[in-house]
Amino acid sequence: MNCSNPNCSRAIGLIAYQRGWFSKGRYCSRHCRDAFGLDLPDSRQKRTSSLLRRFLVASVSFVGLIVPVTFTMAVLAAPPAHPEVSYLPGCERNLESASASVEAMQARMRGLNNVERSEVCKVARLYFFEIVKARAVTALCKSGSERERDLGRFDSDVEHANEAIAARCL
Repeated sequence: MNCSNPNCSRAIGLIAYQRGWFSKGRYCSRHCRDAFGLDLPDSRQKRTSSLLRRFLVASVSFVGLIVPVTFTMAVLAAPPAHPEVSYLPGCERNLESASASVEAMQARMRGLNNVERSEVCKVARLYFFEIVKARAVTALCKSGSERERDLGRFDSDVEHANEAIAARCL
C-alpha cells in the first residue's frame, strides 16, 4: 500500500499515520501527513468552519443551560410571597352583629332555669346555629393569631352545644 500523499512514492511500512480517527488516508510518516494537509486550501477552511461551528454550538448550549439555571436560582432565592389579607367590606359590622347575637343567645340560655324541656331544646339549637354563624364570619374576616384563638374558642363552644343538645333533646 502506498502513501496517500500524491507527492510521495514510498510505501507504508508497519506504522501508518492518519489525520484523525476516521480519516481514510494513510501516510508513511508524520512529515508526509502534515505536508499534504497543509498544501490543501480546503483543509484549512474546513478546520476553521468546524471550529466556528463548535464554538457556536458550545455558546448556544452554555446559554441554554445557564439561563434556566439562573432563573431557577433567582426564584428559589426570592423571599416567599405573603398573600395580602383580603379584608372584605362590611366585616367589622358582621363581626359585631355575630358577637352580639351570640351574647344575646348566651343570656337567653342562662335565663332558662324553670322552663319546659322543648323550650330549652329550641333555645339550645338556636344558640348552636348562632355559634356556627359567628365562627363562619370569624373565619372569613379575621387573620393571624387572633383568628386562630377565636376559631378554637368557637370550636369548643360548638362541641359543648352539640353535646348538650344530644344529652337533653334526643
